[in-house]
Amino acid sequence: MDRFNILFIDSYDSFSYNLIRLIESQSIDNGKGIQVTVIHNDTFDDLKELLAYINIFECIVIGPGPGNPVNGAKDIGIISALFNSDQIEIPILGVCLGFQAMCYYHGATIEELKTIKHGQVEPIEIDTSVPLFENCPPVFKSTRYHSLHVSNYEGNDNIEPLAFTYDENGKLLMAAKIKGKPYYGVQYHPESCCSEYGDKLIENFLKITQSHHKETSIRSNSEQFLRSIHKSIDIRPTYLNSYNSSKSPEISIQSYRINEGGIDMAKLFCDSFPNLSKFLLLSSKFNKKFGKWSIIALPDDSSTVFTHYESIKKTTVHSWQDPRLKVSEYKKNVEEGTSTDCLTVLPQDKSKFWDYIGNFMKDHISYHYDNKLPFIGGLVGILGYEMGQYVEQSGTYSLQPDAKLAFISNSIVIDHEIGKLYTISLSGSFPQELTDFFVNFNSSAGIESEGDDSTGFPDATHFAIEKPNAVDYMRAFKKCQRRIHCGDSYEICLTTQSIVQPSKTINPWIIYKKLLKMNPSPFSSFFEFNDLIGSEDILYLLSSSPERFIEWDQNICELRPIKGTVKKGRNMDLKRASEILKTPKEFGENLMILDLIRNDLHQLVKDVQVTEFMSIEEYETVYQLVSVIRASGIQNSVYSGFDFLRNSLPPGSMTGAPKKITVELLQKEIENELNEHIHPDGSRGVYSGVSGYWSVNDHSDWSVNIRCMYSYDGGKKWLLGAGGAITALSTLDGEWEEMQVKLDSALQVFE
Repeated sequence: MDRFNILFIDSYDSFSYNLIRLIESQSIDNGKGIQVTVIHNDTFDDLKELLAYINIFECIVIGPGPGNPVNGAKDIGIISALFNSDQIEIPILGVCLGFQAMCYYHGATIEELKTIKHGQVEPIEIDTSVPLFENCPPVFKSTRYHSLHVSNYEGNDNIEPLAFTYDENGKLLMAAKIKGKPYYGVQYHPESCCSEYGDKLIENFLKITQSHHKETSIRSNSEQFLRSIHKSIDIRPTYLNSYNSSKSPEISIQSYRINEGGIDMAKLFCDSFPNLSKFLLLSSKFNKKFGKWSIIALPDDSSTVFTHYESIKKTTVHSWQDPRLKVSEYKKNVEEGTSTDCLTVLPQDKSKFWDYIGNFMKDHISYHYDNKLPFIGGLVGILGYEMGQYVEQSGTYSLQPDAKLAFISNSIVIDHEIGKLYTISLSGSFPQELTDFFVNFNSSAGIESEGDDSTGFPDATHFAIEKPNAVDYMRAFKKCQRRIHCGDSYEICLTTQSIVQPSKTINPWIIYKKLLKMNPSPFSSFFEFNDLIGSEDILYLLSSSPERFIEWDQNICELRPIKGTVKKGRNMDLKRASEILKTPKEFGENLMILDLIRNDLHQLVKDVQVTEFMSIEEYETVYQLVSVIRASGIQNSVYSGFDFLRNSLPPGSMTGAPKKITVELLQKEIENELNEHIHPDGSRGVYSGVSGYWSVNDHSDWSVNIRCMYSYDGGKKWLLGAGGAITALSTLDGEWEEMQVKLDSALQVFE
């Protein structure tokens, strides 16, 4: 069947694929299937190269993005040459940046708005007589993401106004057509989940395109020629999923009845075996929405450990606490890049690391395992912020890991809702000592004490705390505002970190239990990577995170970003918090990240839905604004859940939007100076990365590393991060206070 071929020019925006999927969802009168070919605005250096392909496309859609058309190719790439050319006769639809470029190159002016509109939903008034807005009401809601606007178009013989809005800035042009050409554009974002009649706009534009071609020459629609565009964007899967796999290895599962709710059993077990290596993913805040499960993963000599160092582009693979592997030899071999019989050193960047981990797990996943349990064995660990897309690492030599994962065969899973505990072994060798503990517990009348639940610190322990500097933060805040006002970003998640240095090393388990008491949360975790015998460079993560990043099973992937925070207090109840969190500032923060996540998921599958829109959730110290976005149909795609994890990092709630340019600005211009006391190259490390698991039954759950503390040196020094989203509506005092609220929720542990 012939295709209705559309060229989409992406300016590295974080909403592009929402628009692409909206286009693909339309139907064409003649029964042709729609095929969208995506290129970046800098894919072609020369317009002549692009023109060689133009005749195979019915139309061009130029998407939104950061930058200013006034800066030409530096900001908008080939788009400037496209509108400067008189050789493009096919219909064009420009959205936001595309609209501004269309108007600018036809004689209008681009100016900065006095009051910037990012993530704001407001009415626009349209000319209902024009084909672009056929069957639309005269006024409808639109979502606006723009710092700049088109001006000086009145009296311009080239620009025909089609829509307007009225706000603090006055009368603003929201849509236009270029006279004598089939070029159309809209300033608002029709693809946003809060925009009305976005599908109708695209449907009308495609009808305009069809009518245009009936009046022009026959076009070349060679499928073979289309496939020759080798520079089009194509996101490859890490590995080909195998949902029809017949693998069904043996697995041993024993169940025990325990008390319902709480985490008493998990704490009791860990207190009873203080020297046992373990990772915990605990639900210390159980409710009906989440917090049903807690997991205790038990690494042992059968566990394979994967460590990646992005700064030196190397990965190590070894067995947990292999007695043959000495710390000094490990460091020497990593530096030299040499492998031994007990250590594999791989020269690879993070992209190759992702491939390596994906292909390792592909050989271990079975879709016939018991899928009622969230975890039955598999990978558990930490992926730092620098493992995400667009984040670069300096060439400074460092053995601070950016990723640390261990393959687990033995685990304990607790169902808090029904009061049941499971011991699970992939190897059929769950430790007898631990089995005896649960058997005896199960047969007894109950245990009154939780064991040693002390959360006090040793006498005369002092804590040297280096908190963020207000002057440095103010300087970084102003940089954010400059970039937002000039159109480079809609939202920038500005973070900083504090250092806590105890006068004597404290057992991290004691710190963690105190953290749980003071700040219970649904995604708490405790990681102790003492995988090398005798090493002092133990990676610890103690987290009371309230934010799930991503969860997936064999067919569904779900993300639940948090954006918008209000501190609890005597004068702050749920009703008052709801009023504050639904103001334009907080609403806009959440909407921008919600649309960003829709885009991340839409890059891989078409079926993406917002299943929960800006709910207020209550935690021990704060109220927060939460949305839930779900992708379905993984089994019918070429992708696995692992691709969603890889493609969505770093978390949008910890970067801002558009993600690519915002990540680059944070690392190279904004946070590099603010946080150079933590990491000289401005990196974030563990903070604002993710931690969690990927089970061999292909269920996975990862939380964002916030409200946490981490250490690279076995607890001699702890690092704690906090931050918030900077938007055009942010104030310095307000953001500084919010950052302090988040920071204090973790620092109170050391009081």
